[in-house]
Amino acid sequence: MLWQDLVKNALLGVENSSFNQPTLDGLAQLGVDTKREAPLLLGDGAALMAQLRRAGFLLHDFSGEMPTPQSETSANPTSLNTAHHLSLILAGPQLLVLNEFLDLLKKTGKHLPTSEIPALMKLPDLPQLWPQVEPLLDEPGRWLLRQHPVWSAYLIDPKQSDWQTGSRTERLALLGFWRGESPRFALELLTATWDSESHTDKAAFLALLEVGLSIADEPFLERCLDDRRKEVRQVAAPLLAKIPGSLMAQRMAKRAADCLTWKGISLKINIPEAPDEAAQRDGILKIHPGWVGGAKAGQLGQIMALVPPPHWEDYFEKTPAELLDLFSKTDWAEPLLRGCLEATVFHQNPVWAAALFEFWQKNEQLRIWELPAANHLAKLLAPPEAARLALSFLKAATNLPNEASPLFRLLKNHAAAWPDELSLLIVSRFRAEIVRDYRQVWQLQHLSGYLQMLGLRCDPALFDQLQSGWSSDSVQWRMWERPVEEMLTRVLFRREMRTEMMQGSQ
Repeated sequence: MLWQDLVKNALLGVENSSFNQPTLDGLAQLGVDTKREAPLLLGDGAALMAQLRRAGFLLHDFSGEMPTPQSETSANPTSLNTAHHLSLILAGPQLLVLNEFLDLLKKTGKHLPTSEIPALMKLPDLPQLWPQVEPLLDEPGRWLLRQHPVWSAYLIDPKQSDWQTGSRTERLALLGFWRGESPRFALELLTATWDSESHTDKAAFLALLEVGLSIADEPFLERCLDDRRKEVRQVAAPLLAKIPGSLMAQRMAKRAADCLTWKGISLKINIPEAPDEAAQRDGILKIHPGWVGGAKAGQLGQIMALVPPPHWEDYFEKTPAELLDLFSKTDWAEPLLRGCLEATVFHQNPVWAAALFEFWQKNEQLRIWELPAANHLAKLLAPPEAARLALSFLKAATNLPNEASPLFRLLKNHAAAWPDELSLLIVSRFRAEIVRDYRQVWQLQHLSGYLQMLGLRCDPALFDQLQSGWSSDSVQWRMWERPVEEMLTRVLFRREMRTEMMQGSQ
């Protein structure tokens, strides 16, 4: 063995021993110059073998059949400069620009450069990115993935899987595919084997029914409410509540109406001591660990969270703003307002999302804004509406509000590009903030968040305007010089990336 012979010569000394011929032949095959003097040969051979041992393998000649290479046949090839931009993004400093890069590829009809696919496939959040990545692969890229035992799993063709005999992964892919193509056929597949499925598989399969969900799914989901496993019931109940006009939706609206009644000019709230059997079947828990304020508050909140918010507009004949103000003045304000927040996100209602943001601006002290659902409100807004609200909040403030403010949370959680007016106003406010010498450092930390968002969301054509106008002689400039330079570098990178990609698509 090579290593043993090298160790022997090291222990005895090259002046007292010699390398055997198999060792010399083996080192030569590995690229070591065996004509060098014995001490140098020993050093070279030991260094190489030590690295191979650390890597856990020795190199052997490949004796199998090489896969047939795929020729580059992309009709709209990606330029070398664009491939270089992607390599810089994947290297780390500009990784936050990846989503924009992928969107630009789609917009320009280009494919991912094959040379960068291995680095892309190693990203930790690849499963979340895959829906964006997969359509951007050309045939050479797909060929490359098929050569890798792990990456090839991403290219499973659900239409080639068998529902009866496929693996769990294949069956999930198959059900998801058909749910998008033909919801009714997907439901038929699932019901055919439902009774023989495990409860964990049942819950996973049910979650896929949200795509293409309709009243046609109601009978099957109602049946699932009587499943003996709560894991199944807990997935089925919310799905039923999302179906407009379903029996579940009607039952929840009736329960909500029984709790909230309008008497003359005031709101009367009457909550049962505990949910009855029918309510428990529909998923209302007696004690819900996620709701504070007692069992009755939790019961009210759970019901409110499943009722579409527009229901209250018709029921009370009031606008969303009027209803939120009304609910906030009751003794049950927290479960009512939180219920509206959860229901807005659950039913994906952009009108109520905007109303909640405006209510938030006036009532920042409420605890409900600490809930995860508050971070999802911004995602429901169309870009023009998000920009309108952001400009409104910003103009109403004298500085840049902190991380807990509705403005910061709106900008952080809404990924759309900013209009120029918003970008330039934030820059103006930022510049004013960092020349206020009396401010403590800890009072300025939230500004770095605005700076990072600016670098990602502004129109990169604004680079020249962003580059000038900084007060480099202020006391605070030393702390902000590097973050500002990083922001400008990102904007410049985005401008060059866009220019290159758009020019190549003309």
